[in-house]
Amino acid sequence: MPNLLVECDVQTGLFKTEYLVSVPPGFAFYMDREDVQGVTEPPVAGKSVKGRVLAYLIEERNGEALIEMTGTPVSGGVRISVPKTITQAA
Repeated sequence: MPNLLVECDVQTGLFKTEYLVSVPPGFAFYMDREDVQGVTEPPVAGKSVKGRVLAYLIEERNGEALIEMTGTPVSGGVRISVPKTITQAA
């Protein structure tokens, strides 16, 4: 499966080794910090920063990308559909 980077909002996680990321249109995952890129300054409690998270492309159709996330889902499942416009090749 091809790797993608998906735009996300990044918040502090429960542990020092993870972030809580939100992917439009409303999915959330706990992700290893190693799988999150583009964070220029660490998030602080209660505030998010922009970043990109590693995902795997399953299929593209009608402007949407079906992707599989590598983290633990908080809302949604590990396979989610996102707008293709928020993805780029890793």
